[in-house]
Amino acid sequence: MAETFRKSKVEHYISLLTLRRDTLKQQLERAEFDGQREYLQGQLSAIDLIVNEIASEFALDLSHPKSKPHGEE
Repeated sequence: MAETFRKSKVEHYISLLTLRRDTLKQQLERAEFDGQREYLQGQLSAIDLIVNEIASEFALDLSHPKSKPHGEE
């Protein structure tokens, strides 16, 4: 049971990182963020790296998300 609980927490954390990633991608598409483009791209790359490392470490399949961030339906 503890292993399932930990995996669930890791999956939830990845879903939060994915939400941040989506927000950064939306900001990259908006003109008012043009001055911060390089910073946003760096943040996006860092989040991608973290998600991939976590998925690899915990042997998670990210091809189909199982859960959404808390409060999102």
